[in-house]
Amino acid sequence: MKSEHSMHGDSDSISRPLHRRGLYDDPRLEDKFRRRVEMFADRPPSKFSRKLQAANYTMMFGVGIYMLLYLDYGPRRNCFTSLREWYFGKVDRLWTLSKDEEKDLREQGRIK
Repeated sequence: MKSEHSMHGDSDSISRPLHRRGLYDDPRLEDKFRRRVEMFADRPPSKFSRKLQAANYTMMFGVGIYMLLYLDYGPRRNCFTSLREWYFGKVDRLWTLSKDEEKDLREQGRIK
């Protein structure tokens, strides 16, 4: 019966299964790879990356506001109920006329 080491080849293949003999043996290639990785890691993000990040934060903020104020959590009260009542109370007052405003507009003949 073969030992475990002889079944899988030498001991390097056990510790590094993706290591292919001959491809990564040159230390200059490893140094070259490490220099390239460090070079890209030290650079600031690109303009596209920054725009993508800004769009991501904007969408996360919008989804959060939607979940807080507009998502239907069912008929039972939840932790957002008081915030939603306050918000929709403000919105309703914004889009409706007060009694004094309605009276003034009736006197001016702008509404019936």
